[in-house]
Amino acid sequence: MIDRACPLQDELSHRIEGALKVPMRNVSCRLVDGDGMRNVMQHAGWAKDDTVGVVGFQVGKNVYVREDTPWTVLHELVHKAGVNADRLNRYVAEGLTEAIAISLKRRPQEHRPTYPTETRWVQEVLLPKVGMSATELGTLLAKSSSPPRELARLLVERDPNLDRTRLERELQPQKPERPSIGSACARGKRTIAGSRIGFPPRLDGEGEAPWMGLALAGTAVLGALGLPSLVRRLS
Repeated sequence: MIDRACPLQDELSHRIEGALKVPMRNVSCRLVDGDGMRNVMQHAGWAKDDTVGVVGFQVGKNVYVREDTPWTVLHELVHKAGVNADRLNRYVAEGLTEAIAISLKRRPQEHRPTYPTETRWVQEVLLPKVGMSATELGTLLAKSSSPPRELARLLVERDPNLDRTRLERELQPQKPERPSIGSACARGKRTIAGSRIGFPPRLDGEGEAPWMGLALAGTAVLGALGLPSLVRRLS
């Protein structure tokens, strides 16, 4: 079992702190091998089967990243800054985290794209809808005491036809002590059948948004497509 500091932790934390205007003090990011990740997760109450394929995990002030995927450190630290599924709907949190990481990336080794469907929805639907950049929205939500309420307010201000109560309900985070595998930012080299992520809020009033299975393949999570009414660019 290895245990050493994540590469570029201080530089990336400082960059995130400057972009999102939130403190990144007392964050400990550690590289661990497969056994180390499994031990950390099981100690936090996760079942052994839930640890398979997970490359990033957070508990308390600590962030753990698999040694063979150092490119996820930036993504994990953005989560740690306050954009995560403990505070906001997972679909939105993952897509926005990726959009922020993309905007903050300076070198190829700092980030590889994940959650493509969620990221595209955030970039093409959510951000134009609120009229903000990824870092601007990330700053607002990271500082908010209630990201679901704040984001619902922003959306309704831009489009009064939206149902604020329904939006706020859909934007709720995972339930305490009952995280899905996605809360560990599960990305790896095999499929985890049956795991779930959240769904995007309905911003165009068309149809029901289904729950979407989370598949892990290569270095990118393959979100389910087939949501044209949600992922299209809204005017």
